[in-house]
Amino acid sequence: MTHKIDHRKLGLPSDQRMALLTNLQRQFIRHGYTRTTLGRAKELQRLVEKLITLTKMEDGLEARRRARKVLVGHSASSPKPVKKLAGKTPGEKVQILQSMSLINGEDLVKHLFDEVGPRFKDRNGGYTRLTKIGPRRGDGAPEAVLELVD
Repeated sequence: MTHKIDHRKLGLPSDQRMALLTNLQRQFIRHGYTRTTLGRAKELQRLVEKLITLTKMEDGLEARRRARKVLVGHSASSPKPVKKLAGKTPGEKVQILQSMSLINGEDLVKHLFDEVGPRFKDRNGGYTRLTKIGPRRGDGAPEAVLELVD
C-alpha cells in the first residue's frame, strides 16, 4: 500500500535528491522542457506545477520570495554578454540568454513571473505535458519529456 507517501525517493539521499530536483526545475523554467527518466519527470512535474501556480498569487512579493528559494542558487552571479544584448528588444534578449543558458538566479525568477506565468493566467492547472519516449539506450531506463503546454 502507498498511503501517506509524499514524494518519490529516486534512489538518492535527501540532499542529493533535493539538489537534483532543484537543478531540474531551473532547467525546466529556463528552457520550457526537460528530457529525463520517467520517475524524475513525474516528480519534477509535481514541483513545477506548484511553481507556475505561484505566479498567480495576488501578493507578488511573497510569491517571488517563495520562487526565489527554489530558483536562485549559487549561480546567480553569471556574467551577461553585454555586447550581444545591446539594442535588442526584451523578447530577443530572452532568446539570446536562453540559447546561451545564461538565465540564472534573479533572471530566472523574473523569467518565470514575466514570461512563463502570464501564459497560463487563464488556465487552472495542467501547465505541463509528460510524454514517454521509450527506454534509454545505455541502461534501458524509461525516459520521458516534460514540456510546457501551449
